[in-house]
Amino acid sequence: MISESGNGVYTDIVQRLKKEKELVGRLTELLQEEITFISNLDAEALENSLPEKMQVLYAIKENRQGSEMTEEDPVKQFAAQIRGLQQELIVLWKKASGLNELSKSMVTGRLTEIERQLEPFFTGTKSGYNRDGKRSRGFSRTVNTGV
Repeated sequence: MISESGNGVYTDIVQRLKKEKELVGRLTELLQEEITFISNLDAEALENSLPEKMQVLYAIKENRQGSEMTEEDPVKQFAAQIRGLQQELIVLWKKASGLNELSKSMVTGRLTEIERQLEPFFTGTKSGYNRDGKRSRGFSRTVNTGV
């Protein structure tokens, strides 16, 4: 038989799992938007979306802190509900992780492309030595960004 305190602990666990499920769902939506921004090369919108994503991640962290545990086994009702929520969270976290990895690879690819495009502008700026054995000067070049 579960005590009143054990009942309260498991009610709290269920509420925390439900809240985390909601937060991870929102995180997944934000990651999908992030991928859209990256695909559209919209750096400003991407930058503006980061604070909300960080708030969601901090809310998930806070939701996980301070939960109480009990030695008592949950009754069937709580056990089934907790197990179901945990399975749903596993699926949501896998989706969020996949979207995050896709986002990171897209950003890395874009940065590599930008670096490759800018490489001709910076090849002559490295200092070295000229044919006379004297230190050569780097050339200063201006890259117009259009901004």
